[in-house]
Amino acid sequence: MTPLAIDPPKAGEMVALADDLYWMRFALPFRLNHINLYAFDTRDGWLLLDCGINSEAIANQWQAMLDGPLSGKPVCGIIVSHYHADHVGYAGMLAEITGAPVYMGAIEYGQASWSLAQTDAGYGDIMGNTYARFGLPDGVVARIRAQGNYFRKLSRDLPAVTIIDENHQFYTKSGVWTPRFDTGHSPGHMSLFDADRKLYVCVDFLLPRISPNISVSLRAMEVDMLGHYYQYLEEMRQLDNRWLVIPGHDWPYFGGGIRAADLIEHHNARLQQLRDAATTGPMTTANAMATLFAFELTDHELFFASCEARAHLNHLAARGEMRIVQKAEIDYFNLC
Repeated sequence: MTPLAIDPPKAGEMVALADDLYWMRFALPFRLNHINLYAFDTRDGWLLLDCGINSEAIANQWQAMLDGPLSGKPVCGIIVSHYHADHVGYAGMLAEITGAPVYMGAIEYGQASWSLAQTDAGYGDIMGNTYARFGLPDGVVARIRAQGNYFRKLSRDLPAVTIIDENHQFYTKSGVWTPRFDTGHSPGHMSLFDADRKLYVCVDFLLPRISPNISVSLRAMEVDMLGHYYQYLEEMRQLDNRWLVIPGHDWPYFGGGIRAADLIEHHNARLQQLRDAATTGPMTTANAMATLFAFELTDHELFFASCEARAHLNHLAARGEMRIVQKAEIDYFNLC
């Protein structure tokens, strides 16, 4: 795996990755402290990919871009890759400012709409009940239940959205970009590729430095998300390493096939950690999380860590290596 020999864009700047594709980087208030956003030059306008969270800081960063590097032509479209708040959160406001249509896949639009529709009480109950099933301490469950709809704190209501699928194509001044949809990091994550030029905007599915979060969904707790992600990685192992892989965090790089193989080994090792830990007795999601994430977590990180731990347990169950038993409304996983 070889990083592209180029410096990341500074605030208010964008860097050319191709003559129709530009890289922007916005700051985020999390441990993963930035997001990569992209602008495609359609000759007549800018087609933007992803938006950041709904916050004053992101608003200021977008205004600097719209008044600066993007000011020469109108925004003609906004693509949202998936429903996570750092990608969809500011989409509604950006659409309002620019008047541009928003494009999403059906699954991610449904997930975002559902998340935004929950009341504080309703979302708090969903989160609290989920954490109780995971076996987290009562104090944590109560605290999270009282926080309400955290997603709404980071995301603005969506505008009208144009739903697209893998048959849609985006035409830019130098190429044709085709979406693909995969399950793993989210239920219907969209990435974009131009096969003729060997360019792949993977967004959050094939990150160069960290393992993409693979979490169960609050709406479908039993789905084997990791199994779906393994399928994606097996396909990506065959990717010609001359392709430029362009991610939603960190830096563009060559060697997507190598990175996919690394991520397969990473998750294989995580599964073995859980097998070893489960030899001492039944395992809750909270136990699995403590095994996989041996550092202090913020409430924001707790959600992703616990749901990723559950995704790994689900995969072991799907493989017939574990079975789920519920006791006192807590899910326990036993080795078969």
